[in-house]
Amino acid sequence: MKHFYYYPKINYSNNEAVNILVRGKIRDEILKETSLFYAYTMEDGESFEAISKKYYGSSSYVWSIFYANNIIDPERDLHKSHNDFIKFIKVKYGSIETPSQTIHHYEYTNALRNKTYIIDQQTYENYLEEDDAETETRKSVKSVSVYDYEVALNEEKRNIFVLEKNNLTRITNELKNLFK
Repeated sequence: MKHFYYYPKINYSNNEAVNILVRGKIRDEILKETSLFYAYTMEDGESFEAISKKYYGSSSYVWSIFYANNIIDPERDLHKSHNDFIKFIKVKYGSIETPSQTIHHYEYTNALRNKTYIIDQQTYENYLEEDDAETETRKSVKSVSVYDYEVALNEEKRNIFVLEKNNLTRITNELKNLFK
């Protein structure tokens, strides 16, 4: 990757090598400038390299997507396609049934504030026992299975930010200054 050019060099077995153990970070004030980025929703199975090629004409700028989204481990942080997700669940939990039948947490949704809160099991059961607003309460509290929790985590990874092409120079200069 081109951005490794700016990383510090170390002596490794009598050879000059790039110190890939350091990690740069784009200044928070730059990352907060939403005009520098496009919101992007990844398609099923789409890679960061493909997005880089689509926006910048080359996959060599994939590093800018990693920085813009604070991605440290592309394998772990990449949205999984449906088939890869099913394989992941089976490896992690042994089957689809186990996480589907296991409660991860309970949620209460406050419709007036349009906000969801994680609650404990006792609070969940107390809401279900309330007589005065039973129908409304049942709509606003629910249990979330481990499977559904994993699906939500995976779906969140679809939504990323892509740095506008004309701002690559600015971010590249930030890296140069960081590793001087």
